[in-house]
Amino acid sequence: MSDAMELKSVSHKSKSQLVLDNLKDALINGKLRPGDKLPALSEMAAQMDVGLSSIREAVKMLEALDILESRQGDGTFVSSNLRDGAFNALSLQLLLMPWSTNALVEFRSLFETAFTHLAAQNALPEDFESLEEIVSSQEALARTSTLGEKEEWSFHSRVLECTHNPYIIRTGKAMLELFLSTIPLSAEIVTKYSIAKDHRKLFEFMKAKDIAGMDKVLKKSFDGWGQRLMGNPFVGPDDER
Repeated sequence: MSDAMELKSVSHKSKSQLVLDNLKDALINGKLRPGDKLPALSEMAAQMDVGLSSIREAVKMLEALDILESRQGDGTFVSSNLRDGAFNALSLQLLLMPWSTNALVEFRSLFETAFTHLAAQNALPEDFESLEEIVSSQEALARTSTLGEKEEWSFHSRVLECTHNPYIIRTGKAMLELFLSTIPLSAEIVTKYSIAKDHRKLFEFMKAKDIAGMDKVLKKSFDGWGQRLMGNPFVGPDDER
């Protein structure tokens, strides 16, 4: 631990939620850092004036998010890094927000355009080789089958990884999960929209670092997707799900 960790008493105000807030504040303020060991649960309970059950509940929540990890016989530690496939709480929060087609299209347009530009700038030769394999595979598949959520995820998540920025990758994958959740609401996206063709165009413009070309492909994609969502009988421009 970087400094002596001081936990505030939460007294009667709440239980596990304020324990969570207390631990979050310690992380934000640098009192807890990746790899640090937490005090014993009984010590934390005494400092915060709560029962052990509240401490255990808060710790379990943070373990589920891969923020904390318990090591048998050694204690509880702040995770040093997020494992692959770790639960992304941001994904769930975005999915539960009130539905607004206009806001969703605006969000995707702004964020995906920015991370695609950065991916083109930061991509290594091996990144482009990997994207070429994905695009070629999708082109072959498109001759005999319909492409959909799986193909969108494999291409755009790989583009995200080309940024080599862990903050953008984590946030971007939450955004992609939100975007993919809309595909069943707009079935035409997988039958009338040429996913493989657009992925090929975007990939080639990325390799050439052609910003105008990338923007043209992305805008066409965003506009078409937004129009299909707006035309879905179950989704209005500002409907709440």
